[in-house]
Amino acid sequence: MVAATSPALYLLALACPVSMGVMMVWMMKGMGMGGKKVDEQKDRARDETSLAALKAEQAGLAEKIDELEVRSREAAEEGDRTAV
Repeated sequence: MVAATSPALYLLALACPVSMGVMMVWMMKGMGMGGKKVDEQKDRARDETSLAALKAEQAGLAEKIDELEVRSREAAEEGDRTAV
């Protein structure tokens, strides 16, 4: 029989409350209570990279538009020359 002062008995008695505490902390992190600052920082970094990518795309499209406008003007001028 196990004596009342046995260390195994104390470990067995502490196993349940300790495991419940660990489970509570783990579940709180899973519900988002523990990681809000990290999520906000990730969102902010993602927004900044998205903004930079969109600005680069806008600059590229503006260059293409300018290029097409120049070609259009040149084609119109060439058409006017051939009509005369």
